[in-house]
Amino acid sequence: MVRRRADVARVIAATFAIVVDAAPSARADEPCARVVTPADLTAAWSSAVADLRNQIAQLPASDCQPMTLSLEPADEGMRIVAVTPDGRRAERTARYSESLMAVVLGLIMTIPRQAPGPSVPPVSSVVALAAVPNAPPPVAIRPATAATTAPPPPSGIGLWAGLSGGVRLTAPLALSVLDVEARADIVFDSWLMLVTLRSALVSCLGQQGIDCDVYNDVSVGAGVARRFKTGGPEIDVGFEPSLAVMRMEYDSVAGAESQAVEGTEVVLRFDLSARLAVPVDRHWVVTVIVDGGVVPSLLARPTGLALPAGAPVGEPPPPPFPAWSGGLRLGASGALL
Repeated sequence: MVRRRADVARVIAATFAIVVDAAPSARADEPCARVVTPADLTAAWSSAVADLRNQIAQLPASDCQPMTLSLEPADEGMRIVAVTPDGRRAERTARYSESLMAVVLGLIMTIPRQAPGPSVPPVSSVVALAAVPNAPPPVAIRPATAATTAPPPPSGIGLWAGLSGGVRLTAPLALSVLDVEARADIVFDSWLMLVTLRSALVSCLGQQGIDCDVYNDVSVGAGVARRFKTGGPEIDVGFEPSLAVMRMEYDSVAGAESQAVEGTEVVLRFDLSARLAVPVDRHWVVTVIVDGGVVPSLLARPTGLALPAGAPVGEPPPPPFPAWSGGLRLGASGALL
């Protein structure tokens, strides 16, 4: 009879050990988090949500806890509402689609779990273990705790570079200019620091027929811009002083021969621009830029070319260098950082 009771106790102890060992596996199979999103997300946010779901699926259960994450568009970005099965709730906001991953992972890993009570083996198991000769004392099973260190928040700093081209008009010299601009932007949340390099490729003057080499320039500028978010496209309004080198060539008729008059001016120009950035995906935008510039020194004292010696009497002097300009350009910009 004693031997039969000892065998029964060993069977009960083995069953208890199997149940204890299986508990972590059962928890590991539970989903970590469920992401709920609206149906009308933009392409950038949809791509970020897909990456987030893939990352959550790869997390072990020991690194996070089950919860429901509801994503709601807001004026300042995307609001994330997290609700755990026991009713706890937390909210965070991701300003950009690029920061969604870091914000959600930090939210999953920083919501504290409720402290579990001391683990006490069932009375029947304790009695069964006590009946086994030389049985080790029961060991309390402690559940795995979530990591308390959240990933660092996104810095919000980005580096973008782009190229645009279009048409520019000038005054008082009525030029039609085809120009290009290379632009780099350092983005600090809603503010930008910008650097530009612009050049006039072709410039045509109406009074000289098909002569399209009458004017060209190269300018380098640096300035600041304020970004306004509209829920999709973004509008950047900026101010930018530029150092411009202007070169003008004018064909004059002196007697029976045609002579070219040339001159160069180095001026400080002040530009004001508005740029519409339409996102194509997370790393590319199409841009439409409207800008205008003024050269105060040429506005206060117009400067032009002098007629060559021997010019016929009554020939009008060459027009002055342009003091005003305004343009429209179409381009694209991509993220470097």
